[in-house]
Amino acid sequence: MNQWQIEPATKQIGAIEHKAVRQSLAAELCERERGELHVHMNGAIPVSTIRDILADELVELPYGFVIERDLVRHTPCQSLASYLTPWQVLRLFPKKRENLNRITLAVFASLSESNVRFVELRSSVLYLATLQNCSPTQALERLIESSRAASDQFGIRFGLILTVTRGDYSSAALFTLLQAYQNLGEPHDVVGLDLAGDEEIAYPGELPSLYRKAKDRFGLGVTIHAGETGRVDNVRAALELFGADRIGHGTAASKDPHLLDYLASQEICIEVCPISNRLTGAVPADEAHPLSEFRRHQVPFVICSDNPAIHQRGLAEDDAMAMTEGLSAIDIYQQFEVAKRFSFIEGLN
Repeated sequence: MNQWQIEPATKQIGAIEHKAVRQSLAAELCERERGELHVHMNGAIPVSTIRDILADELVELPYGFVIERDLVRHTPCQSLASYLTPWQVLRLFPKKRENLNRITLAVFASLSESNVRFVELRSSVLYLATLQNCSPTQALERLIESSRAASDQFGIRFGLILTVTRGDYSSAALFTLLQAYQNLGEPHDVVGLDLAGDEEIAYPGELPSLYRKAKDRFGLGVTIHAGETGRVDNVRAALELFGADRIGHGTAASKDPHLLDYLASQEICIEVCPISNRLTGAVPADEAHPLSEFRRHQVPFVICSDNPAIHQRGLAEDDAMAMTEGLSAIDIYQQFEVAKRFSFIEGLN
């Protein structure tokens, strides 16, 4: 067996246990140029930076929250809700403008370590406005300014994806974000819209049409977190109702061959996050990852990291994990071009 001949994942792999294999593969692949299309900014902040900012801003941790136990995820969680425990703290900072700069610099530095050449960063922005006691327009402007400075320092092109969380107020949140975007003159830095959060939570009936209208009016890409918790219907809704250009995670789509064929025929790219999929339980330990099904049905997919600092593993390790899940070296080396093709950032090709 040569260095690239890796056996596909079996039911016992879960890939999480194969730490030595992943690290070896990540080392082999570390020099490959990468594009990152699915990463949450507050899930990409190094723990050391988080500690420094928590101390600087005198943040009081939620009762019972232990940094060493609750801020990182190394092993599969019992539920998506359990996986999301770190956000109890991640949404408590930064209160200071200068700490937003520290965050963006640290995130871009980490991306640079995985040789990421362009990135689409996801942020809700609205929590930032609350923390910094400013308007959503000011919060978005600050995030753009900080990201531009970090982008220039590390030579990484970036685009911002504005994220709305599922729930009763998601329509109002989307309206507020789009108003801030317009107030700033529709900056080119904002490239897309995202819908995230617990897929079991209902959203207002008018929300899908608002996404479609924003897509048509502003030319923004639409990516929807769907099918991460096992419901195929959520993937269909993302496509048929929201007009999604890409699907975040989308693991449940593998359960419907007709849906896979549709995704392939419409060239809808799935943002696959191999490490995250195992840690959240989107792909149980006793099941093979649907990557092979995506490839067999010729569904386009791109390997992403989701929340690399929470996993304490960068995009190179997600590539390595994807290989233990069944992808070939050729598949991995094609990823940079696939990411460019499906990115919302203009002028990458």
